[in-house]
Amino acid sequence: MAVLVLGRPVVAAGGVSRRPARRMVRVLLGVLAVRANRALPLEWLIDALWPGRPPVSAAANVRTHLAELRRLLRAGGPDQPGIVTSHDGYALVAPPDGVDVTLFQRLVREGRELRGHGAQHAAAGRLAEAVALWRGPVMHGVPVPEAVRPDVAVLDEQRLDAIEDLVGLRLALGSHDELVPALAGLVVEHPLRERLWHHLVGALAASGRRTEALAAYQRLVRVLDAELGVAPSAATRELYEAVRRGDAGAWPSG
Repeated sequence: MAVLVLGRPVVAAGGVSRRPARRMVRVLLGVLAVRANRALPLEWLIDALWPGRPPVSAAANVRTHLAELRRLLRAGGPDQPGIVTSHDGYALVAPPDGVDVTLFQRLVREGRELRGHGAQHAAAGRLAEAVALWRGPVMHGVPVPEAVRPDVAVLDEQRLDAIEDLVGLRLALGSHDELVPALAGLVVEHPLRERLWHHLVGALAASGRRTEALAAYQRLVRVLDAELGVAPSAATRELYEAVRRGDAGAWPSG
């Protein structure tokens, strides 16, 4: 059994996903999962779910929602995610693989450790597993409370960092042609992520598409200037100059 919130909040077991029927229970599941293994005081949960305007029955409502989540999770048995009550509050306590958020973070750490040891194929595999856990935006389909928006923003950043790391590894392993379409879409979706543009320029150049690589760099220059008033980093400028000179040794060759 696992709690999944990198996408719609659901509880998955045996290949079947179960979604709490009530929206507020789904929100609570997302909040607990984003902050898995941390005790959250009742007052904090009330403010997260009803910021500035809690109903008179807020405390009772939270306890009712928690009871519903306990019933949903109880089928998992021991050593599975569960709601724990302590003097500090309520926590979704789960093993490392019991919440997709913590599993994602573990896989990313392992992928980077493997990369650091020179195991590029294994590192790419681990990072690919991590990225594949994302089924959509965090807590997709329910409102994200202000209280956990910083946590969600960190997760979004971690996802993009992992994608960039994975692309860099796959480029180094020679997957240039197949990465170009994905990178072209990513720079449209995240136009201010210079590292994605850097990878796109490198992938195009390594695929023999030098003119397109130079054009991609010029698009980056315009985007950064218009949006941030800055120029590309020294590393990206050096890549551009290498592509302009036709220096094939300056980008990944596989």
